[in-house]
Amino acid sequence: MKTSKTTIIDAPANIVFLWLEDNERLRQWIPSLVEDEPLIETPEKVGSKFRQVYLENGKRMEMVGEITAYSENERLRCYITGKMFDLDVDYILKANSDTQTELTQDSEIKMKGFMKIMSPIMWLASKFSKNNAQDKAHAMLKEMAETEFQAGKA
Repeated sequence: MKTSKTTIIDAPANIVFLWLEDNERLRQWIPSLVEDEPLIETPEKVGSKFRQVYLENGKRMEMVGEITAYSENERLRCYITGKMFDLDVDYILKANSDTQTELTQDSEIKMKGFMKIMSPIMWLASKFSKNNAQDKAHAMLKEMAETEFQAGKA
């Protein structure tokens, strides 16, 4: 299942990028993310590994990820794997101006085991849901990055 979401954020790319790569900031805008810790850090970032824990309906879901592409303030791509699915997520930032960034998130989810059978239903549900997690996450990221940028200008 592939998805793509683009959001215009009224903040410079360097501030938006901080919200993508900083462990503390991630937990503030990614729904259900309760833990995010580095496991292996490389100087060039590519190859760095991390562990994330999500809390969904009272159940903990642990996933391990690796940074597969990195260009500061321009791109962050990660491959994240868990028991139920693998996720390839690619964030691409384009500076529209000194104070505005276009953020595109391209994701591909590969379900595992029983979840493979459920993936068409889940895809349809996500398309018609008013409670889309990706939309919520982007809205929260936009709000947080814009607030940080505005606070720095004061």
